[in-house]
Amino acid sequence: MKRTEHNKIGSMLYFFLFSFFVSGGLSACITPRTDAPRLPDTEIAKQTVSPEKSGEKPGILLINSDGNVEKYRTAQEEFKKTVSASVLETDLGNEKELENEIKKMLTYNADLVYCIGAKAFSFAKDHFGDKYLVFSSIINCLRLTPFPQKTYGISNELHTRMPLFMFRSIFPDIRKIGILYSEQYTLQWFKDSESQAKELEIEISGRRVAEKEDLMPALKDLLSRTDALWLISDPLIMPEKKSLYDILKVCDKHKKPVFSYHETYVNYGAVLVVSADEATIGRQAAAIAMELLSGNMMNPDEKVQFPAGSRITLNLKKTEEYGLEYNKDGLGMVNNIVR
Repeated sequence: MKRTEHNKIGSMLYFFLFSFFVSGGLSACITPRTDAPRLPDTEIAKQTVSPEKSGEKPGILLINSDGNVEKYRTAQEEFKKTVSASVLETDLGNEKELENEIKKMLTYNADLVYCIGAKAFSFAKDHFGDKYLVFSSIINCLRLTPFPQKTYGISNELHTRMPLFMFRSIFPDIRKIGILYSEQYTLQWFKDSESQAKELEIEISGRRVAEKEDLMPALKDLLSRTDALWLISDPLIMPEKKSLYDILKVCDKHKKPVFSYHETYVNYGAVLVVSADEATIGRQAAAIAMELLSGNMMNPDEKVQFPAGSRITLNLKKTEEYGLEYNKDGLGMVNNIVR
């Protein structure tokens, strides 16, 4: 597939749309499973160094859940470029040196800890709960609550209105969109989407999935009464890659477009993806960190913020294969076109 990059107005457009449509902080998210390592309390006591009260340059401890993950690396690199503080970088994905990495973290005199991914945040909660914590790149973050008091972060998910606006702008004839959701993880997301969609004259239909066996019957029912499927992040809907492939295969058979949240899904047939921009998230996390280290008070309603940047990817090849009408004037809003 041939890809074309469009960088004209993507970021500027998002900032406009975001400020126009969205106010306040994040309302609801869900959590993935985490397996962050933890040292015994006796070892923590031996390794932890109390911060000095001198006027030295602030120190930031950066914990990456896995440095091999590209989106985590991107956030880390942009964060480093943006902050004006000393940064110690560590990687929980470095299994061969994990013990040394942990000791390095615990002996560092950090004023603030930036956590990339759920594993890093779980580790920081256990070991640095009394410090400023800033997190990003956590799917469905608020179900990791309760947070330590001095916790701030960026949601991995865009405000529901942003993708809905893009669906409506690029495919104005698609008015009925289906969502598979679970009560445990994404019920609130589904309700928020219903509410936002009404204002954009889009009808959202949902099917709750409780068990793996419910997935295909629920999907086929949705496709029979909607124009497209909005595939959202839910570990009960997609517990494994095979579930994703099966969903996309069935939608393709019925020539029903799939809208989603991850650029990779375009490679498997998704038609439109609206995703958070990881580079912007890294810079946004850096801005929060510098505000906190400068002593500025932050709005309590904005302790967890929506991403301030997005990337829109359109699978034009699949769009034309399905015979979908699309708004050619809307292509200026698209960052990446797959032909």
